[in-house]
Amino acid sequence: MKDEKKVLGILAIVFGGIALVGSWVPILNNVSFFIAIVALILGVIALIINRKNKKVLAIVGTCLSIASIIIVLATQSMYSSTLDNASKAIDEASSSIDADYSKSSSEEASKEAEADSKFKWTKAYFDSIVDGTTTYDEIVANVGEPTTTSTDTDYDIDTDSEVPSMDCDWDLDDGSYYASVSIHFVQKNGTYVVDYKTGTGLK
Repeated sequence: MKDEKKVLGILAIVFGGIALVGSWVPILNNVSFFIAIVALILGVIALIINRKNKKVLAIVGTCLSIASIIIVLATQSMYSSTLDNASKAIDEASSSIDADYSKSSSEEASKEAEADSKFKWTKAYFDSIVDGTTTYDEIVANVGEPTTTSTDTDYDIDTDSEVPSMDCDWDLDDGSYYASVSIHFVQKNGTYVVDYKTGTGLK
């Protein structure tokens, strides 16, 4: 048996080796696939040319190219599956975030609507309150109990004496808008009446 014609076999080994190394690397394995095809063609040609000669290099080059092609196809499938799983995971996470945000927004809107409905103050009613005439009981009957209350005493110039006083606040903190009413009451003839008032954000 004659000696092998080595040029094509060596080229097949070189290209097959390059393809084999690159076949494991994402993106680069696309190029490696084409290099492996070239190596396979060279290996087959080397086998044909050396059909009556030794074929060691041709066989090695052909085997390397075939192995590279198999590895490229396998890794492509593996990377594709990994990317699909990652994409699905991202989609599921995004859907979960959207659902949580939607639920949170719905709950927040529900809480705001409930807070709005409990706040009975209107600008029209606030403007109708008369200092020195409207009583605490009348206001509570219309808008409900105040959010905060503090008591003290004031000097009454008419009686030249200290009389009980009361500061009351009605606040809308958790609604769809902010509003607040503060009223200072003084006691006259046993009844708390409005001394002065302030309001912000009323509709």
